[in-house]
Amino acid sequence: MTGARAKRQLAVVLGVLALSAGAWPRAQVVQQPPGGVPPPPTGPQPVVGTGFISGQVIDIPSRKPVPEAIVRLSGRFTIPAGASNHEVSTDVTFAQDATLVGLFPHTHVRGKRWSYTLELPDGTTKSILSVPRYDFNWQTYYMYQEPIAIPKGARILSTAWYDNSAANRSNPDPKIDVKWGDQTWEEMQYTGIMYSLKRQ
Repeated sequence: MTGARAKRQLAVVLGVLALSAGAWPRAQVVQQPPGGVPPPPTGPQPVVGTGFISGQVIDIPSRKPVPEAIVRLSGRFTIPAGASNHEVSTDVTFAQDATLVGLFPHTHVRGKRWSYTLELPDGTTKSILSVPRYDFNWQTYYMYQEPIAIPKGARILSTAWYDNSAANRSNPDPKIDVKWGDQTWEEMQYTGIMYSLKRQ
């Protein structure tokens, strides 16, 4: 067995051990065009659902109350060359009652700040996370001491700000427009949302 293969298998084993006893990880990946809505799952329902979605509704049922994770991303943006405070926002709507456990903001080296707002179905809003000095080298899930109840129809709105100017010492090239990409010299705007769904 090669070293790389062994590491991959070890990672899988560790991932299984991280779940509750008796749970088995399953994944459902749904890719939709902008504005699309993920179709309801068929067959066995996932214990842990991971979705990379461009739609606007989360609706991935779970038969066990273990935390699930959704990655909500905004993949269409351009950060202008030299911009020192460029804003990119996205949102996600919950189609079921849920409990929010934690949030994971992620950008690359031009990311400077994050803000999250919960908008309830009646229109009231409240701040649920602020990261005023985001650091690419210090990324983590922000876990709530008191989990937050998310009623059906509520939205989480996320906003990230970027510094693509020469004043940003981590900026690999302030003279170019920057778009979405996997590489560190490109940029991302995504959020890991850890939550559990209310039993039906």
